[in-house]
Amino acid sequence: MVIFILSLYFVLRRPNNLQGWAEFLGIFATVLASIQYFPQIYTTYMLKRVGSLSIPMMCIQTPGSFLWAASLAARLGKQGWSAWGVYMVTGCLQGALLAMAIYFELQARKTQKPYREEPDDQTMNGHAAVGDSEETPLLRAGD
Repeated sequence: MVIFILSLYFVLRRPNNLQGWAEFLGIFATVLASIQYFPQIYTTYMLKRVGSLSIPMMCIQTPGSFLWAASLAARLGKQGWSAWGVYMVTGCLQGALLAMAIYFELQARKTQKPYREEPDDQTMNGHAAVGDSEETPLLRAGD
């Protein structure tokens, strides 16, 4: 709501400052989108396993991010960097996550580990019990 009100203010009262406001919003969006990827990148790196990430989905989405950025850049030019830059940054972050996922998947296949190996108690800080699977209820009596 705050962003909407401030945007209206710039459109109606300060149209000369509108480009600066748009650039601020683009940087802010890039920071927020980056924050979204850092926990997943960190977790994947620490666990050294793909987990529930979908490699085929990321193989489609990662290049799509770059294509969308290129499409916006072609229409908006250099001056519209705050609109297409966020897609470039998130494409790079997702590309790093995809590269890690592929690497860890290939390593798991070399060592004959199951694709979806369940984490042990120490990996999940005691939150997963031995034998738990994705069908195990999240809430149990006494939790």
